[in-house]
Amino acid sequence: MADQKIADNESLLMRHLVRQVREQHQVVDEQLAHLVDIDPDEVWERIDAEPGDLSDILDMADQVATVDGDVNAREKAVISELRYRCRRA
Repeated sequence: MADQKIADNESLLMRHLVRQVREQHQVVDEQLAHLVDIDPDEVWERIDAEPGDLSDILDMADQVATVDGDVNAREKAVISELRYRCRRA
């Protein structure tokens, strides 16, 4: 939602990702599963609290950003922030 819009395919992708997280990582979070309006501060808190290698999240962010076309400047800025947070050690 870095570009302040949520396209239908982005919403569908989020639902798919939530299902994958539940199946592959046993994360069950009903709040996340029904999330449409994203609170950036809460997302950053969750990222910062997650231990270990988060490079898979960064890879997915790069892919998700292109779902609705070319990556714009705001999306690039959000991914840059995500990259910084995911590569902390």
